[in-house]
Amino acid sequence: MTPPSPSGCGGGDYRRTAAFALVPEDSGTAAALMVYRAVPGEKVRIVGGVAVKNFKKWRGEILRADLRAQGITDYGEMISRGKGRTNVAGLELFFNGRPMTLARWPNVGWAYTGAGTTDKAENQFAYEGERAARWVKAPDAWVHGYWYYDWADHYERITSIDTVHHVIDTAAPNPAYGYRAGQRWQLVNALDELDEPGEWYLDRGAGMLYFWPPSPIASGVAEISLLDKPLVSVEGASYVEFRDIAFEVTRADGIVMDGGSHNRIEHCSIANAGNAGVVIRGGAGDAVEDSEVRGTGDGGIVLDGGDRKTLTAAAHIAARNYIHDYARWSRTYTPAINVSGVGNRVIGNTIDHAPHFAIWVHGNDHLIEGNDVHTVSMETGDVGAYYIGADTTERGNTVRGNYFHNLGLGDVNAVYLDDESSGSFVIGNVIRGAARGVKIGGGNDNVLEKNKFVDDDIGIHFDARGMGWQKAYFDGTNPALLNRLKAMPYKEEPWRSRYPQLPGFLDQTPGLPTGNAIHDNECWCRIWVDYRDKLTEKNMDSAGNQVHPDKAVWNPEWVKGMGLDIDTSLLARRLTAMSSTQAKLTIENQGRSTQNGVFEIWIEPGVDAKIVTPSEIPFSLKPGEKTERTMTIEHASPVYLGAYLKGESFVPAGIKMK
Repeated sequence: MTPPSPSGCGGGDYRRTAAFALVPEDSGTAAALMVYRAVPGEKVRIVGGVAVKNFKKWRGEILRADLRAQGITDYGEMISRGKGRTNVAGLELFFNGRPMTLARWPNVGWAYTGAGTTDKAENQFAYEGERAARWVKAPDAWVHGYWYYDWADHYERITSIDTVHHVIDTAAPNPAYGYRAGQRWQLVNALDELDEPGEWYLDRGAGMLYFWPPSPIASGVAEISLLDKPLVSVEGASYVEFRDIAFEVTRADGIVMDGGSHNRIEHCSIANAGNAGVVIRGGAGDAVEDSEVRGTGDGGIVLDGGDRKTLTAAAHIAARNYIHDYARWSRTYTPAINVSGVGNRVIGNTIDHAPHFAIWVHGNDHLIEGNDVHTVSMETGDVGAYYIGADTTERGNTVRGNYFHNLGLGDVNAVYLDDESSGSFVIGNVIRGAARGVKIGGGNDNVLEKNKFVDDDIGIHFDARGMGWQKAYFDGTNPALLNRLKAMPYKEEPWRSRYPQLPGFLDQTPGLPTGNAIHDNECWCRIWVDYRDKLTEKNMDSAGNQVHPDKAVWNPEWVKGMGLDIDTSLLARRLTAMSSTQAKLTIENQGRSTQNGVFEIWIEPGVDAKIVTPSEIPFSLKPGEKTERTMTIEHASPVYLGAYLKGESFVPAGIKMK
């Protein structure tokens, strides 16, 4: 192919109908990189979609455009997505560079599956109220929900609605864990629910796009995604660099680098991809640095490289990026940065505004350092901002000098070492206002040193699940954990020297966590260490820790010294039940700039209940300021109540008012 111009690409939109593909023959060298960049001072966009024209008034504020008349006939399709199902997106709509909302109900908050839902039902759930009668004839209506666990979401297509018995049936593949009563859900993709600014709907049969723009249509650009491949594919090429370019709008991943080495993405923005922003697989020494990733349907950056059996590092790096408002479609297990393999680095990134993980780690000897992680895990439970789990061979990972703060409410951990995860080093982090600072879920040889646990409910959770509810991992009932152990040459070099405790793993008391240490930490928490499953202080090597009886007085120097005094929008919020009819919303500006906005209070629809006090709470808070508002509700039976900050890309679960 033609090499890039030495002067760079001129400004403008370059609309792609196929991936920009590079192969080994397009490589540069260490001495002469192959650089694709914008001309200094000019804006270059690589776009996998087109602008939609000729919107006409339809009903009220809703406009519509005939896509067929504009030569657009490939709309893709809605496919079941969610945990473990990161399928390519169908056509999406963006306005002024922001993703619009597929028409849904309820607009704010969640409905909850009815009491008549059969536990673990495969393809149906009960609902409350009469709203579903509006969807009986909807041609392609879907439901999205956390159907069984608050850490697993799925989208399911509606096949039928029984309005007499209040039951909705769904098509295969159905939720991975089935349905149960009292779980959150929403209806999506129904024209009858297009009823507020920012919502849209596509009639695939007629090729008609319906849209209620959030501002006058003439004030911006409406774009739809058409490309169902990555915007850029680097297959086996090396020493290629992309710099100062915006990559926007595709149904698939933004940029994929597979194989090759020493490729770099620098000072770029990757936005509004249907799947991940950047995917790096194989190779060595690739980098994503000083870039922004936002508005992705699934995750942000994937770093996958290195040889686990030989413990050969790939040395990929994601550094100083700003990753936010990701996981729009698949809400769970699509983190800002997904790290696997051996010896990759995640350094100095800012990660915020997401429903589930910030960083998910698989593999060995990764370094997670100096990241500012906040306002994540906001829509889920039994979750960690940083997460690793279910493999005792994934050792040598270091979580050092990070700032975890303003995490979701409820069952949320800043650092989650789940399901026998072992051999991690959690050192010098500041963890502020978390339900739990670090959760050690039964693993061995984890070291926690010099961390500050500030106003966390529980500093450290420590359990022996392998001797209790998870003993199936050790008694042969569930061989998954031991199979992962056997798959690695853990008794041979270099494993034997790198992880000297691992060769004797099977000689220990099955499921008993050993070798864990907490040294020189400082804690201002309600509970310092929460020992579970008959564990005591005797099961933990503890020394030099300072446990303060009083609430902490926040000291900004704790994070300034880490280089993490970053000015991002940061609003801590907490909704608590005060009585059966009153709840309190506490809002605190923990950022460095004045914050304005509106919280919308929502109540579970379809039940006999109402909010008596105003449902909208406007606020304006200077840095460090806090406000509290009390809401009053009337209800005849238990009901869920929630608070949503207008404009955010996630909807926290409600609290149950009894």
